[in-house]
Amino acid sequence: MKLSLPALAVAAAIVPNAAVRADEYNLPFLITPPAGTTAEWIVSVSAMGGVAPSFPGAKTYSFFGLPGVSIRRVDQPERFSAPDDSLSLVVLKNDWIAVGPAGRWVGARSIKNYPELFGLYDVDASIEVGGFVELTPVSWGRIRAEVRKAVSGYDGWVAMLGGDVWQKWGPLTLSIGPRLDFGNDQYASAFFSVEPWQAALNQWSGGRLTPYKATGGLVDAGLTVAARYDLSPAWRISAYGTYQALTGSVSNSPVTIQAGSSNQFAAGIELRYSFLTKDLYWFPKF
Repeated sequence: MKLSLPALAVAAAIVPNAAVRADEYNLPFLITPPAGTTAEWIVSVSAMGGVAPSFPGAKTYSFFGLPGVSIRRVDQPERFSAPDDSLSLVVLKNDWIAVGPAGRWVGARSIKNYPELFGLYDVDASIEVGGFVELTPVSWGRIRAEVRKAVSGYDGWVAMLGGDVWQKWGPLTLSIGPRLDFGNDQYASAFFSVEPWQAALNQWSGGRLTPYKATGGLVDAGLTVAARYDLSPAWRISAYGTYQALTGSVSNSPVTIQAGSSNQFAAGIELRYSFLTKDLYWFPKF
C-alpha cells in the first residue's frame, strides 16, 4: 500500500551536551540526558520523500512526501523501525513485544490523470486505521504484523506481515526483510475490478480493459532493504528501497495487465531529528 502526502520539512535546534550510548538492541546512536537533567522524553521528528507507484498496480510513478514522529521515555531503548512501517504508537511493550495503534494514508486515484483507466471509478484519498503487533525475539531481528481498516476513500480491510534482520557497523545500520500484503474483496474491487459497462466505456475511448471481478487474498509479496546513518546524536539519515510483486487475483486484473504492472518499486530518503524535552502535556503517561 503506497503513501502520498504533501512534503513536510522539519527543523529544530540541537540539544546541547547530549551524551551517546548504544541501546539494548545494539542499534546505532541514542540521545541520553546529561547527568542531573530533568528531561523525561526523547521526541524524534522526521520528513521523508521518495517515489512510489501512482496507485496500486500502476506502471507510472509519483513523488511523495511523508512526515513522521516517534516518542519514548529517556529510560526506554529505541526499538528498530523500518522506513516503510505505518505511522504507529507503542502503548504496551516489554523487551520482546510491542502493541499499539497504526495508521496509513493512501493517495487518491483520479481517472482524469490516467486515460488508460477511463470508465473506472475514482478512488478518493484513503485513511487506514488499525493496530500492530511487533515481536523482537532476538537482538538482530523482528516480526511485525498490521491490520488496518479504510475509513475514507474506499471500503475495505488490509493487513501486512513482515520481518527484518539488521546489522550495525558503528553509525551505519543495514536491514533487509520480506513483506506480505493482504486485502479483502472490498479492497481488491476498489482498485482492480472492472464492471462490464466500465469496460465498454474504456474500449470506446480506445482502451483495452475487459470485465473483471477481483477478489481478496494475498495482494503482493516483496522485500524491503534499508540503510541508516547517524550523523550525530541528534540527526539521522535513512534510505530504503522496496520491491513488491502483485499476486493472485489482483495480478490477473486487466488494470494490472493492460494498464499497469505487476512489478511495484518504491524508494525514499528520510531525515530524522531527535531532541530531549521535560514535559509532553498532551501525551499520556503510561
